[in-house]
Amino acid sequence: MTPQAERRDIGLLAAGTLVSVAGDSAAMVALLLELRTSGVGWISAALGAELLPFVLLASFSGRLVDRVDNRRLLVIALAGQALVAVPLAFARTPWLIVALFFALNAISTMVRPAVSAMVPAISGEDSATTAFTWIATGGGIGWIIGPAMGGLLDSAFGFTTTLCVDAASFVLIAVACRMLSLTRRPDPDAAEPDQPVHGGMRIIWRDTVLRWSMLTTTIAITCAVVDNVAAPFRFINQLGTTSAGFGIYLAVWGVGGLAGSQLPRRLSASTMPTTLAIGNGLSGLGIFGIGLAPSLGVALAASVVGGIGNGIANVSQSALVASRVAPDERGRAFASVGATIQTGIGVGTVAGAPIVAAIGAGHAMTAAGGLAAVLAAATAGWMVTRGSG
Repeated sequence: MTPQAERRDIGLLAAGTLVSVAGDSAAMVALLLELRTSGVGWISAALGAELLPFVLLASFSGRLVDRVDNRRLLVIALAGQALVAVPLAFARTPWLIVALFFALNAISTMVRPAVSAMVPAISGEDSATTAFTWIATGGGIGWIIGPAMGGLLDSAFGFTTTLCVDAASFVLIAVACRMLSLTRRPDPDAAEPDQPVHGGMRIIWRDTVLRWSMLTTTIAITCAVVDNVAAPFRFINQLGTTSAGFGIYLAVWGVGGLAGSQLPRRLSASTMPTTLAIGNGLSGLGIFGIGLAPSLGVALAASVVGGIGNGIANVSQSALVASRVAPDERGRAFASVGATIQTGIGVGTVAGAPIVAAIGAGHAMTAAGGLAAVLAAATAGWMVTRGSG
């Protein structure tokens, strides 16, 4: 395939990621607002419906991605998401909303690892980090505009319209995937027929660098999720800003993430383990700084640092998995990495509330960020010492 076709395909995937993330985050805002009147229990159930499918279905989804044509799988899965999003748009009872939202995310467990596994197949192994940068850029922009779009759409037109827009976004992305010039197909000669087919966690665990990188990344993300719980109280109750100031914090973190995601593409694949550790460390330092900040300005400056680290980590994590896992095993590996991270998000979310209640928002962020930074620094030092090999 020509370089122009490769760039076109990566551009299609990046644009599709932007539309997907923006549509999904807009829909999430509308969904939580819809469930708000039914009580906090249903909001918790919706958050669980967002996380649990990636943990429960990782093995099935990863194996499926490694066994079928990935372009065809993406088209079918995205069309399926559109079909689920339409009845979700018209659902009104809380249990039905949560059930359909679970189904929507169950299909997404196939989409995310398929996209990640497709990237090196399209760009080539040597250009995979740059390609992952474009995917992360699309996702970063989507996360910035999506929640605001969701709030505006829900306020102006209501829950049904916002979810219908999300359904339309799935159709658009399915069309974009159908236009891809190249796909990723299983290689019948990649594995010996008498050899067992390993699951994603086994694939990750057998590689020492990948094992420790993913373990420390999961811990860092678990700590970062405590920040999500603590940040509203930190910025509004302790730093004395308003909801607008809190919104600025979210935007600043997102802009930092966009900037950080551009940095790993200038580095070689062999440096990705150390780069991932540095990204996790900067993210932890940002949270640590927010917890200690004496003023809103200092907290926002720390948010930039944390966002940059978050962006570095997002790209280098994908590039690291792609560089250390065989092409025919990447679907399982990416699905298991996603499941591990979602588990960390769930643990951090559950732990965040009692930690904030016990020691306060500022101290919670200082402790969580400091722990993440120390672990990341230790991992980075170990990677440098052993040469990341």
